[in-house]
Amino acid sequence: MTDSWKIDPADATPHEVYDGMLVSHKALKRDECIPCGAIVKMGFFFDGFGRHRDQDDPKTSRYSNICRLWEAHRDNDDSRRKDFPNQFWYPFYYSGLGTPLNKDAENSEIISGATKAGKSAVNLATKTATNTATKATGVSKILDIPKIPGKVAEKALSEAFDEMSWRPVARIHDDILKEANAIPAKAGRVLAFASESRWVARGKASVRAALYDIKKNPLKAAAVAVKSIAVDMGIDSIPFLRDSHAAAMVFGTGVHDRLQCALKQFEAAYRDVTSQMDKVQYIEVSVFGADRGGVIARAFVNELVRKYKQRTDLDLRIGGEWGKEGHPIEIRFLGLLDSVSSVMAANELLSMVPVIGMVKQHHGDRELAVPAIVQRCVHFAAAHELRFYQRLDSLEKTRGEQYLYPGTSEDITGGAPPGSLGFRGELQRIVLRDMLHEALMAGARLDTVLELGNYKPETYEKFSLAPSITQGNASYKIPDLISAYRELVPRKEGLDFTAHMEVFLRWLAVRYQSPAFRTLLNEPAEDLKRQHRETAQAAREAEDAYRAERQRTSFDREAMAAAWIRMSEAHDVERESLRNALGALQRPSMKVWDRIDEEAASQTRWLSTQAGIKRAADLAKTQPHDNYDMKNAADTLESMLMSPEALALATAWKEGATGMKPLPEKVMMLFDMLVHDTMLTSWHDHVLSPTLYFQTRATDTFGLTDEVEEAKQREQDETRAKRIDATPDMRESTRWSIQFPH
Repeated sequence: MTDSWKIDPADATPHEVYDGMLVSHKALKRDECIPCGAIVKMGFFFDGFGRHRDQDDPKTSRYSNICRLWEAHRDNDDSRRKDFPNQFWYPFYYSGLGTPLNKDAENSEIISGATKAGKSAVNLATKTATNTATKATGVSKILDIPKIPGKVAEKALSEAFDEMSWRPVARIHDDILKEANAIPAKAGRVLAFASESRWVARGKASVRAALYDIKKNPLKAAAVAVKSIAVDMGIDSIPFLRDSHAAAMVFGTGVHDRLQCALKQFEAAYRDVTSQMDKVQYIEVSVFGADRGGVIARAFVNELVRKYKQRTDLDLRIGGEWGKEGHPIEIRFLGLLDSVSSVMAANELLSMVPVIGMVKQHHGDRELAVPAIVQRCVHFAAAHELRFYQRLDSLEKTRGEQYLYPGTSEDITGGAPPGSLGFRGELQRIVLRDMLHEALMAGARLDTVLELGNYKPETYEKFSLAPSITQGNASYKIPDLISAYRELVPRKEGLDFTAHMEVFLRWLAVRYQSPAFRTLLNEPAEDLKRQHRETAQAAREAEDAYRAERQRTSFDREAMAAAWIRMSEAHDVERESLRNALGALQRPSMKVWDRIDEEAASQTRWLSTQAGIKRAADLAKTQPHDNYDMKNAADTLESMLMSPEALALATAWKEGATGMKPLPEKVMMLFDMLVHDTMLTSWHDHVLSPTLYFQTRATDTFGLTDEVEEAKQREQDETRAKRIDATPDMRESTRWSIQFPH
């Protein structure tokens, strides 16, 4: 785009963002002064489950917000770097769990500030590690990858959801158990060859995970130990299993390798800078994580603190001597998008069941608190996400500001399939833009939307809110729809899910009564029957074409073979679709609208009784205190009252269904066109959920901060540091630990 290009007002960066950028920039020391030393800005981007920058279509909503933020970060290939010769810009991306780890991360590649080209940061230690793995006769051979039933496990998991139970997983119990029992011995053979530090780190991580589970339930200590070795030392070491959808969801694999790759790239970038400049002013780090990538993002910042802590947890340095030199590390920003750390609520009974007990229900064994050195942390979460396996990992017991946005998880993280139920994917851009602005104000080296338009036009298109969206003859700007919603539910810090669900229920109660809206929601059996009709028709057409080819007077061998192959393949597809349709018809299920009918009727009846129950309870309380029966009656009546949350949701439904409190048109359009509702669009999710809409999102709180204990530890660390300062021998030994951290 040219300099004369005028940005649309919807894409203009707010003045307060520029003000924040100026404030964060004031802390910098002489950016243009090369003799003063280098300024290093690194960004780490951990994608959500199932998302992959190199596999998802960048032109659709499948391309996640983490990918878009990564694109917006400057790198050393940027032509503008000539104006900032002492600055170095490194963006590092890591694909989501359940996908193959992207090669540039796996190979520790960086874009060097010297060559402006991709180069491998593999040094002698990395080469040694590679050779060690090769000498170990190939880890893949030792662990017998072909024999481990990875595809079988993935298929069984899919069937489990299809059949509304975990029973199909038990079908592969013997196969998995056989391999799980064999892994510890085989892992021992690998460890005999490989003394590389990653194995030690993984072993320590396994012990931490085991201790966490054992503290929760001491009775299953033996089972926990085997599970930790089998999963962390076995499956997580094999890319084929580590990065599969089934293994990542069930066993929680892939976290450790992504964390280690991030640490390696951090050190590789540091070496790249120090190979070109003698002095380094400081290293600024910004970290982003979405969905289960939020686990790795928080674990990563904690690992930086652990590894590079000098005097206290507020003093991080790499290289140099104790307390004198060394290059300071600042963690400027931690941005989380709908962070999820668990698959389901902790269930001790479930964890005792064979095979299912191998399910990693959460990542609570990781250090997930937000360290004090993080200068700014924000968490943007989905207000209308209700799937049982998308429990929000709240920061309420640690540091960080949290804000709710309309929509489900994919409306926050990105990655929703385009056109699902006719919905568009642009809603993710609201959160994307807000996260961009937060990062800019914190000092991250991302581009503003205007800069994207001037220097990265393709990336600009992924951020723009300028295009209008249409519904019939009406046209709307997405920011206008969000503004209308915010008039009902203001954007404020905290997790007030009830207020957001009230608005959603008022919308759903209206649309629920519309036959036209209901027709959009075909049940799975109907979809499968339609698919079978289509495949049967295609099979008949292929068979007719084959017969016509046979009746031709001139014989064409290639044409005959092609017609036969087409007919055979069409019949195979038709038979498969028939099996699927018959299975769906035989499966007992309740349609989503039937469930809404049932739940709404139940809640409405309960709501109608509340006033009478409240009066009766109050009356019972007025009786003499020595009347035990009346006191007991009052307690019983009060137990029948709805909770404040349930009362608010039932009232919201009634207001919507009766037209007592209609929503503004723009809010109705927001939900009609943009908000994805997985309970309506995903049959599996509505069947597996015990409650549909008369609930709020479930949360976890794995990140815990005790500021009093932190202050005590900081005081102890400072006392220890002063002793080291006063003892030359201790300073010398400490110097080695800083220059060569383990």
